[in-house]
Amino acid sequence: MGTLEGKVAFVTGAGSGIGRGIAERFAREGAHVCIADVDVEGAEYSANLVGQLGSRSLVTKTNVASKEQLADAVERCVAEFGRLDISVANAGIGRGGPVLEMALKDWQDQLDINLTGVFLTVQLTARKMVEVGNGGRIICTSSLAAENTAAGTWSYSATKAGVRMMVRGWGQELGPHGITVNAIGPGVIDTPLAAGLAGEEGGAIRKNLEALTPVGRAGQPADIAGLAAFMAGPDGSFMTGAYVLIDGGLRDVRWSGTQSEEIAEEAARHADSAIARRAKLQPLFDDR
Repeated sequence: MGTLEGKVAFVTGAGSGIGRGIAERFAREGAHVCIADVDVEGAEYSANLVGQLGSRSLVTKTNVASKEQLADAVERCVAEFGRLDISVANAGIGRGGPVLEMALKDWQDQLDINLTGVFLTVQLTARKMVEVGNGGRIICTSSLAAENTAAGTWSYSATKAGVRMMVRGWGQELGPHGITVNAIGPGVIDTPLAAGLAGEEGGAIRKNLEALTPVGRAGQPADIAGLAAFMAGPDGSFMTGAYVLIDGGLRDVRWSGTQSEEIAEEAARHADSAIARRAKLQPLFDDR
């Protein structure tokens, strides 16, 4: 029997990357999973993984920047499974750029999804938990970027630092209701969102990352999912308001500002892929 046997989890951004990894790990631990994502195709793939592990799932097309879509997703989750025990506010986007050039929309989209989306997910799921009265576990995805930043990445860092601080307040407010709230700070994880930083297996970027990271490898969604399972399980009952960094020791590493030609070429390919990915997903983000 898993540590989450019979529990019901609501996970945003579960159609890929860290969210998919968390959904899969929760299913391994016996939980049923509500998979909320703007990308229905990716969400259906995650649901199939959950089903293969013997758990049930529900897919909802959900933009976390929309209170109406989120509220509907939460209601459908509770209607389907009759309860809600765990909430993971994971959905997020990254928009980089210098302050002299950044478009207001790029700034606003990050605020709407990375901050407001987390707030709405926590508010709506916590209300259900309080209504039922059985307590609950809430986990929010922050980032190593909440601790440091650089030119061009400050806007993303600002939103992730905001998540880290909101969780501290929410832990105090929701503790009396038997609800814990914690944040995870992933480092460079091998996901579509971080492809430009993690690179590809055997590629120049990945080799450089492995050389820089004290544990000698890139992070995987399963690494973050293991921590999420701890926070959601019985051993995490005394932890709340916490931010836990999980980055393979990368926080204290000094990154070089120079790039080899091989790294630069691979980075350009990943930039093109990121542009294509954004073109596919942006209309879904705009549907509010």
